[in-house]
Amino acid sequence: MSTFHAQILTPEGTLFEGSVTGVQMPGSQGSFEVKANHAAIVSTLDEGTVLVRKNGEDVNYKISGGFVEVNNNTLTLIAESIVEA
Repeated sequence: MSTFHAQILTPEGTLFEGSVTGVQMPGSQGSFEVKANHAAIVSTLDEGTVLVRKNGEDVNYKISGGFVEVNNNTLTLIAESIVEA
């Protein structure tokens, strides 16, 4: 399965950085998932769950909101606050 680079940032620093196969998140206009070769996008995020798929393992995080940018197979998620669920 194709992978891409993902980075999750918080005011305290980098929470996660590495190769993933998908990231599902709560967009302001509804939940969506980013996979390899996704079109470029910038979106605000609502409170909810971020699901990071990596190496056959799913990791859930709870966020209070934030922003995400996807460009050139790189996802950067900036969360106001985040904890592993």
